[in-house]
Amino acid sequence: MPVVHEFSIAEALATQVLAHAPAGARVRGVEIRIGALRGLEPDALKMCWDAVTFGTPMAGAELEVDLRPWSITCSSCGREWTSSVPFVSCACGNATPAPLGGDELDLVAITVDDGEA
Repeated sequence: MPVVHEFSIAEALATQVLAHAPAGARVRGVEIRIGALRGLEPDALKMCWDAVTFGTPMAGAELEVDLRPWSITCSSCGREWTSSVPFVSCACGNATPAPLGGDELDLVAITVDDGEA
């Protein structure tokens, strides 16, 4: 499974976490939200996260990925719904409803140790 895309995302995410975490804090967890349109594989992203954070203050931090479903709209009847796959037929019979949105990649939360050891 190719992970080049996931690796660059993991590197950029690590940079953002370091920029937003308190100086010297031990990062324990990171929560992100990803739209389906991004085409990221959560397991590959987690593997890349472990690789890019190895030996950093984020080493061992759990990466929690909220993979959002596709948003789909039908040009025939106007129906909108979510789906785990982008190309599905609408209940009205339209075989080509359009996938919408779903390109978000948001850093939602960073969990750090709140006290010194």
